[in-house]
Amino acid sequence: MIMMKKLWLISPLALMIGCSYFSPDYHKPDVAIPQSWSAQNPNLSKISESLPYLAWWQKFNDPLLNNYIESGLKNNLTIEMAKANLEAAQGQLLTVKLNWIPMLNLFGGYINGTTQNNFAPIGNLGLVNNTGAFFAVLPAYTINLFTNYTLQKQAGYNVEVAQNAELSIRLAVIGQVAAAYFTILAQRQLLVQFNQLENDAKELVTITEAMDKQGLANSISIDELRSKQQLVSGQLAIINKNLIAAENALRYLINQPPGKTVTAANFDNINPTQVIPGNLPVAVIASRPDVMKAEAQLKAANEGISVASSALLPGINLNYFFAQGAGSQTFNNPDPVPTVSSTNSNQQSYYAAYANWTISPSVFGQIDTNTAVFKSALANYKQVVNTALHEVDNALANNNGYNLKMVADTLVYKNLESVVATKKAMYNKGLTTYMLVLTSKIEKDIMAIDITQTRLQQMLSLVVLYQGLGGGYMLKSEAVIKKPVVGKINEN
Repeated sequence: MIMMKKLWLISPLALMIGCSYFSPDYHKPDVAIPQSWSAQNPNLSKISESLPYLAWWQKFNDPLLNNYIESGLKNNLTIEMAKANLEAAQGQLLTVKLNWIPMLNLFGGYINGTTQNNFAPIGNLGLVNNTGAFFAVLPAYTINLFTNYTLQKQAGYNVEVAQNAELSIRLAVIGQVAAAYFTILAQRQLLVQFNQLENDAKELVTITEAMDKQGLANSISIDELRSKQQLVSGQLAIINKNLIAAENALRYLINQPPGKTVTAANFDNINPTQVIPGNLPVAVIASRPDVMKAEAQLKAANEGISVASSALLPGINLNYFFAQGAGSQTFNNPDPVPTVSSTNSNQQSYYAAYANWTISPSVFGQIDTNTAVFKSALANYKQVVNTALHEVDNALANNNGYNLKMVADTLVYKNLESVVATKKAMYNKGLTTYMLVLTSKIEKDIMAIDITQTRLQQMLSLVVLYQGLGGGYMLKSEAVIKKPVVGKINEN
């Protein structure tokens, strides 16, 4: 027992020395982070809310939108798969932790010496001779402390990878549900607007045909108007197709079969101009789950080098054997301690404590392999950060561009409204024809359609922007998800 106590005292010291020698230190990679966004957006503003907890979709005051997003976060199957992957990673971490616990073997039985004189029912722990009952206890501890220590660290980082993968999917689902919902509202409004345009175009064709009969028009103009009317009918078919696709997309995200979706909001009443968090790039990058996932993968890969290197260090074996037999039972030549002398008693015990140092040349190949895996993870981390920066900067530019286009389109639409009102007044006074009134009205119909399409692009650009900023993925998070640790990224 004295030998075992000494080994237990030496093991922690050997663990620290070995790990410090073979484990490469992790340093956060230097990544060029700009001081500010290159795209200027006047809607940027500092807010007190933390981006991961910012429920930006609630600012539209649409209970149905809120319910769809909550349903998506609760029922989406991709999130369910991510949760299962997280549980698997946690299980792997637990498996490594349990490796620290010694194994315990219990044996018991009865031997009849008249049928077999020498029998080894308990493996290589010794021969059981003669007749009688027996039992044996074998606590055994065989482990490479360095390997298990580094495996546990690596498994912990893999849990972080799985955790942030789930958060990334939550962020994506929020954006996808919101985009599908806004698309449904827009397509339903476009149906109304294109139907109005088609009715006005039909009326214009009817009037033109009547004028042609009176010799006041020509067949060429009638054919042109009919072609435009047919184009409008074709657009209606496309809008119906887009509406079905958007509805199915939304229902898919909330794990529902294809079908109709319920909406109540009027797309015209949605305000696409929202206050956007004016966080600096370094703050946005630090809170994005995909960046945190990439860094956890990098740490796990770094620890993988340590896992491979730890095979160059010795393992330890601790064994204790106790056996007792009834009657004339004896135990002879127990193994794995061949120096223990044979005995002819019905009780026997021994202990063993020794190091096992086996070095395989293939270890060096595994170290090279894991080093290459680390290099790949490092490149992936830098790419994820760079991609995130470009996504947000582009999203800011897109959102600002569509905001400016919306302002211009709205002014044009108001001018067309004024033109239609003027021509109606002139028509009522007999100063112009109804055909000219319809022509102006059709131009206004077309502009209304353009405004709806612009507003939809505004909304989609806003969704992409908030997704790029990493907004809202921690809101009402499940208990299994821990609060993310906001990392610090070097600024150059």
